Amino acid sequence: MLVSQPPPISLLPPELLFRILELAVEGLPATFRMRASILRQFALVARDWREPAQALLESRVHIDSYHRARAFLDRPRRLGRRLVFDELVFFFDFAPEEEGFYPLTEFMTQSICHLDCEVRFLHLRSALYLDCFDLRLLLLPAFRELRHLRLDMPLESPADLDVLPFRLRALTLSGMVDQPLSLFKAVLPDGGTSLTSLSIFVVQSGGWLHERLLVAAPSLTSTLRRVAIATHWAPLPGSLLAFLASCRALASLTLSGVPLAQVEHLIEATSSPLEALDFSLPKTPSRAGSIGTLFERLLSHSGARHLRYLTAIRRLEGGTGEKLERVAVQRGGCVCVYETTTRRALP
Repeated sequence: MLVSQPPPISLLPPELLFRILELAVEGLPATFRMRASILRQFALVARDWREPAQALLESRVHIDSYHRARAFLDRPRRLGRRLVFDELVFFFDFAPEEEGFYPLTEFMTQSICHLDCEVRFLHLRSALYLDCFDLRLLLLPAFRELRHLRLDMPLESPADLDVLPFRLRALTLSGMVDQPLSLFKAVLPDGGTSLTSLSIFVVQSGGWLHERLLVAAPSLTSTLRRVAIATHWAPLPGSLLAFLASCRALASLTLSGVPLAQVEHLIEATSSPLEALDFSLPKTPSRAGSIGTLFERLLSHSGARHLRYLTAIRRLEGGTGEKLERVAVQRGGCVCVYETTTRRALP
């Protein structure tokens, strides 16, 4: 008698199948409908695909309205499976042009945070509402494994809240949003000794958040390994330059929209064993042959002696479609890459 054999896909370890499906949607943002559509189709392929596809579908969740929160809470799930959010986004603004749109409510936010879940990356967004997320929610078991916090909205640390029971590894801040010193003291209870990654968007009219960070966590200059600074071609304040130059363990530095003179200054002034540097160039076309000269000049600075990767990116507008050109050359032990990205101009 012939005995039916299970399909080969059933023989794969669940962890490997999860990784295969994860790679299939890698790079697609959580708000992109195609990602959800692909994962829903995967869930229908075979019984063994259903669980990893469903877990991936719920690993990156963007909640921007009452309706999305309600739909997420009402979604049928297998009992006993804990939710794991690799990215959970709460967007508290509203879209008045959409008929029947209701903004995210405090009750719905609390309901999601009280789920049996684990949140690894929390992103709080709001351009209009002030202090619409109760920081006490971060005391819940769901946030004990929180590793990355991104803040695009103002928060206040309640007077009765001392420290939060997690150890952040990454913090992303917007300089357009002013944050109090008490907030940083709460989210970095160990003085920032676990924080290895910092990203800040700097605007001239905003508060200098790095100064408050240093007051709350003076050890940051010895623990940060990755720093990303973005601005709109405005000179960075001297205190921020001094902060970056004093980071002794920095291995990766990304500078977007920072004037080239300050990029060179940081390479020369840094005391860290910098291995990777990414920076952007103005949109204006460069002179023929100047990119190679620029690389040579940057690598001649004393702070570039440990560099292994040097990337210059120029983003252009006005093309007929999206196009990427990439040229890589070897300069000693460093790979130098020049990328130009052309994007279609908006009508």
